[in-house]
Amino acid sequence: MTVNFFLFFYSADLFKLWLVFFIICLLLDITTIIHILKNKHYEPASAILWIFVVVDLHLIGVLLYLLLGINRLKTKGIKIEQHNQTMDALKGPKGYLSNFLERLIDFHETYNDKPHEYQHIFNKIIAGTFPIKGNKVELLVDGTTVYPKMLKEIKNAKRHINLQSYIINNDEVGQEIFHALSEKAKEGVKVKVLFDALGSSKAYKSHFFKHWILQKNPNFKIKAFSKLNLFTPYRIQLRNHRKLLICDGKTAFVGGINISSENDINYTLKNRHIHDLHCRLEGPTVGELQFNFLKDWSFVTRKDPITLLTETNYFVNPEYCGNAVIRTLPSGPGQSYEATKKMFMTAAVSAKKHLWIITPYFVPEASFIQSLCMLAAKDVDIRVIIPQNNNHWYVRYACRSIYNRLIASNIKIFEKTGNFSHVKAMIVDNKWAAMGSSNCDVRSFRLNYELDCVIEDSEFVEKLHRQFLKEMEESIEITWHDRKARGQLEKLLENVCSLFTPVM
Repeated sequence: MTVNFFLFFYSADLFKLWLVFFIICLLLDITTIIHILKNKHYEPASAILWIFVVVDLHLIGVLLYLLLGINRLKTKGIKIEQHNQTMDALKGPKGYLSNFLERLIDFHETYNDKPHEYQHIFNKIIAGTFPIKGNKVELLVDGTTVYPKMLKEIKNAKRHINLQSYIINNDEVGQEIFHALSEKAKEGVKVKVLFDALGSSKAYKSHFFKHWILQKNPNFKIKAFSKLNLFTPYRIQLRNHRKLLICDGKTAFVGGINISSENDINYTLKNRHIHDLHCRLEGPTVGELQFNFLKDWSFVTRKDPITLLTETNYFVNPEYCGNAVIRTLPSGPGQSYEATKKMFMTAAVSAKKHLWIITPYFVPEASFIQSLCMLAAKDVDIRVIIPQNNNHWYVRYACRSIYNRLIASNIKIFEKTGNFSHVKAMIVDNKWAAMGSSNCDVRSFRLNYELDCVIEDSEFVEKLHRQFLKEMEESIEITWHDRKARGQLEKLLENVCSLFTPVM
């Protein structure tokens, strides 16, 4: 009887513990579901999925939601937006850049009669950006052409050099450029390098950046954008995809080319060479690009903006250098959010004759695909060039999953043969073009920090138009016959890979 008595109380204690645990789990479930409904009501599919995860897995589901479900991108975006507002305030009438801005205003293209339709749309949907005239733009093909020009500008720099790149590799090109930067820093030139922690992870793991940091040159600063660690896995989404080099505030390079030997045929095997395009810019727009770099640098280093802007004169007197009108479009959470998406959507609503796009990754949102189909119904010539040999096999199949819909709407699809093409560009009606770091995909639309230039210059647009024709000559147009000839496995891969387009 004594044993039964103790078993009774032992069982009662277990029951009490179980009841307390059940109540705690229930309260956590309810609290989490309320948070999901409050913060994800605008994403019903995601909200329903997370509710099922929490209900089915309880405590484990709650932990998964805390780790992966909460939109920390939005939280981070708010911090970046607040920082940018502080920086932008320094451009005001009494700010530290007021003199520079007063001179830059003279180069704002106001269009005496009426702004072009697309410029009018940009003015309405992307605040804080302006078309700036008086620029010179040079189209550059492949790193084999770009890197020597970059090195020349680096070696001629006298005051400051700012470099930003998604990928910086520890290879021949990376070492050559960083050696040149180090030499200039030893001469007293202020050098700042900003790399993406994920894109440049190979160089980071090989201690490439540590090698230059250990030289302890006070003029040579290297920082990572959004460092990765096990406790902040969500930061993998915060990719700074921008490619930018600015020398002395006078010359800038912007486009799709990273710092890697794979872009230079002199340093890589022919079948591994990456084809790409870039731009060299001179003129007042360089000041806008400079300010965007300094925003990123100030946020990453947490350096006081006033101290940063007064440590040296980053901005030169804007001078007329050419006929190009350029609007700089930074994009990312907290920085003109979804400006990339708005750029592509502006093209889709304003094109009258033709819209040509070349991109390595074509997996945009459904709304943009629908806009293209509607535009094609107005007999606008729409052409999309995508690499046949993609560096990510799953992206290739995800791209192909939307071919049928595009072809059915009379949109021409071309697959670039040969080596992987990383080119990112767009031409609208042979009147304006867009070039920069943005792909035509969901990641560039919503997640990445991108930097693009909308360019209005007849000479540059004509050169880019000829480059598009060359790209198409080296491509195969995809037809209905090609689509019908697919095997069942290929169809299955397309359908499966298309499910992951929101995170590609």
